[in-house]
Amino acid sequence: MMKKLLLATVFSTAVLFPALQAVAADLDVEPPPPPVAELRPATYDWSGLYVGGWLGLTCIDGSLTENSVGGQDWENSGCGYKGGVMGGYNHQFDSFVVGVEADWGKSGIIATNEEPGADFSFAMDHIATVRARFGLALDDTLIFATAGGAWAKGNLDGIIAADPDHITAAHKGWSIGGGMEHALTDNFRLRLDYLYTKFEGANYYSTSCAATCDVDINDFGDHEVRIGAIWAF
Repeated sequence: MMKKLLLATVFSTAVLFPALQAVAADLDVEPPPPPVAELRPATYDWSGLYVGGWLGLTCIDGSLTENSVGGQDWENSGCGYKGGVMGGYNHQFDSFVVGVEADWGKSGIIATNEEPGADFSFAMDHIATVRARFGLALDDTLIFATAGGAWAKGNLDGIIAADPDHITAAHKGWSIGGGMEHALTDNFRLRLDYLYTKFEGANYYSTSCAATCDVDINDFGDHEVRIGAIWAF
């Protein structure tokens, strides 16, 4: 009797064991999903030297005084285009970026006045600024503010009679603005920015005019929107 019972037990175990394995496999608990990956840390490094070029739309709002005819005032306002080159250096501290930048450029004709007795155009043969920059780096995008000193060489010219004929004078001033810069690659970046520059007045004087030219271009503001392409080292 014991022998029969033992044989029956062995036989049942042999038959049921594969089925029990299948059931156990079905009852296995799936492992929990991996945790959601955290946002990756910033990888773009804004530190280093860079150079580039820029184009801008500029508008000025000012006046000039023609001293040689008893102090006649004329409007000296308008819009035109500028372009130039720039270069600078950034240093990044965590997500903050500080730096210094210098640029140089020149403009086409910005303001004209063809009123009887006026007949002049105004341009800037040279424009230069040296500015500090302060920014917040959002990985490969930089949002920044900037401020510093400015200098320009103005050019006063006649429109109809060519008198005055390219009289020049220097203007000092200051600039403030801000913008956004985005890195497309490790080295190539694009920028959009705005600068407001306040220029001091200057005297334009020449004896080469039909009558002696003695003109004061009064203080004026320069509003400028620029796009730039930059190569970083």
